[in-house]
Order: sequence, then C-alpha cells, then structure tokens
Amino acid sequence: MAMRDDERVLEVRGLTKSFGAIRVARAIDLDLPAGARLGLIGPNGAGKTTLVNLLTGTLEPDAGSIRLAGASIENLPPEQRVRRGLVRTRQLNTLLPEETARDNIAIAA
Repeated sequence: MAMRDDERVLEVRGLTKSFGAIRVARAIDLDLPAGARLGLIGPNGAGKTTLVNLLTGTLEPDAGSIRLAGASIENLPPEQRVRRGLVRTRQLNTLLPEETARDNIAIAA
C-alpha cells in the first residue's frame, strides 16, 4: 500500500554518493512514517554509515533529495537538521564493567 504524502516524516529520493570511482550510494529511495524505526544491516563496506552520514549532513550527496516533515534539508548543516529533529545515535560496542548487564542494555537503548 502506498504511503500518503502527509504520512511521510522522512522522504529520500535518488540519494547518490561516490568517493572517486567507488559508488557507495546509488539512487536510494526511502519513506519513513512518523514513529518508524529503521535498522540498517549489511556487511562492512555496504554503505550503511554513508547513508546515515548523508541523512544527517555529515556528508553531502552527489545527487538526490532529502525531505524532513515536508521540508528540503539536503543543503542544511548537521546542527540545523538536529534542531528539526533528525539525530543519530552512535553504536556502543563496549560494556561498562562497573555497571550491571541490565544497566549496560539500558544505556544502549
């Protein structure tokens, strides 16, 4: 079933990024409704981090558009994207030995 325009919080069209001759993002299209959670999985070098960096403004796309709540954001710096509600979390891959297993999981969540 197609998503209505007013249901999309994040809309990505044709997002593309290359590093020299290596194309790491090829015409990515993505629609996310309010409240959605997205998990990116894939092997090393698949482009997961590049996609997140493109969405958050750490990298500039070669082509494509990114709309957040209907507004174009692909030309905004990362801090302005954060003010509009687009933020990222970093992967924590180390445990805090002084904390319990429950507390380590809670911190990651």
